[in-house]
Amino acid sequence: MHSNSRSDPIENGASGVNGANTTAAIAHHVAAVANAPLAGTDVEALRRLLLDNFLVSLWGATRPWTREIARWAQRFQGTGASPILGSDRSADASVAALVHGTAAHSYELDDTHNATLSHPGAAVIPAALALGAAMQASQAGLLRAVAVGYEAMALVGLAAGGLETVHRGFHPTAIFGGFGAAAACLCLQADQRRVPLTAELLVRAFGHALSQASGSMQFSAEAAGGEVKRVHAGFAARNGVLAAEFASMVTVTAPRLAVEGRYGLAALFGGPLRGVALHGALQIHDISLKPYACCRLFHSTIDALRELTQGFTVRPSTIREVVVSGPQLIADQHMLARPASTMAAQYSCPYIVGATLVHGPQRYDAYGEAFLGDADIARIAQAVRFELSEELTRHYPAHFATGVRIRFEDGSEKSCVVIDSAGTPGKPLGMAQILAKGDGLPSRDATSPPGRRLADRLWDERQDARALAAALAGALPPG
Repeated sequence: MHSNSRSDPIENGASGVNGANTTAAIAHHVAAVANAPLAGTDVEALRRLLLDNFLVSLWGATRPWTREIARWAQRFQGTGASPILGSDRSADASVAALVHGTAAHSYELDDTHNATLSHPGAAVIPAALALGAAMQASQAGLLRAVAVGYEAMALVGLAAGGLETVHRGFHPTAIFGGFGAAAACLCLQADQRRVPLTAELLVRAFGHALSQASGSMQFSAEAAGGEVKRVHAGFAARNGVLAAEFASMVTVTAPRLAVEGRYGLAALFGGPLRGVALHGALQIHDISLKPYACCRLFHSTIDALRELTQGFTVRPSTIREVVVSGPQLIADQHMLARPASTMAAQYSCPYIVGATLVHGPQRYDAYGEAFLGDADIARIAQAVRFELSEELTRHYPAHFATGVRIRFEDGSEKSCVVIDSAGTPGKPLGMAQILAKGDGLPSRDATSPPGRRLADRLWDERQDARALAAALAGALPPG
């Protein structure tokens, strides 16, 4: 059981690991997780995470940039047995992981680890599923590998500091994702060899993941040209597969102080180095799922708008001004009023507010190219402004809290603060809500929605990693 496997930041390094032995301590902890059985609650949480990732990835696979990456990947046909999402072909695990990771991160619907501002499912699950398919790993082995990957990615991110990483201009999913993906792949390799996963192998893989880490936040600063952000998760997934392979090489050595070293993860991308405690529930139980197709930071904003408009029944034309309050990060990276791409729209606080008030929060297509010139969205977006709130900033990064104040044309005002939005661990999505994320997806089989069919496979322990990967790859009609 994993009742003592949770890892949380510790102020002032009062307990847990902090300092010169950070990488080794994290590796020992992650190895212990890999070598222990999962509890029933862990298995249930993991299946929900995989189902959410599969549905999110199918949405992403319909986007033009993912389709282009999938076409590019076809040149590697026959190099491996890992099914390529969006294709009827197979390739090396690193290639399949890149395509799946890109799809998972392609429509801002993927899961979030709030404390590190990262999206572990988009990096860890594609790597584990791709390698697991190549190995024909059991479903139990796949689930354990995913748990290990989430644990590693969260721990290194907590130690380095996800919020600091963003402020320094780096994308946490791209920076931390390779560590989690590598740990998941090493867990699968150990299972195949029927040997315990060692901390030594993890340390070696983390050294390779450090040198692979990259991902600029410049995509958030331009009105167009930001779709490369989608590929960040794909790169992290691919890099994890490679880091796990390279960790077993004798002469291709890598640094051992990947997290705490002078030029390690914290020093280069985050920092200062933070302490983490190695106890409690697994990190898979501290993940937020997204009900809305936009940056997680503004899900609390959407929930506040819901309350202030009585479930979006107020006519947008009656709204004169919307003031969103929260951390300085919103002003620094999210106040682009006229986005010219889907990526920029999904990151723009003014556009998100406008799209939500005009079309409702479940219209995923409201961030698509056909809506970028919507005059009603633009009118609301121009009426949105930001106010710094030191009080709400204190909730970050554990809680993505925002406040909203609406001033109406008749001069009246309403305000609301939301600390934890729908989909967070405190307000989790139910199974029906997860399945609903698949509504509107095209399907090869008209007899039932793809979400229901994928859920049936995931809750059938006889379905191994290759069967699951093939089911995901074949869920969409060709196109």
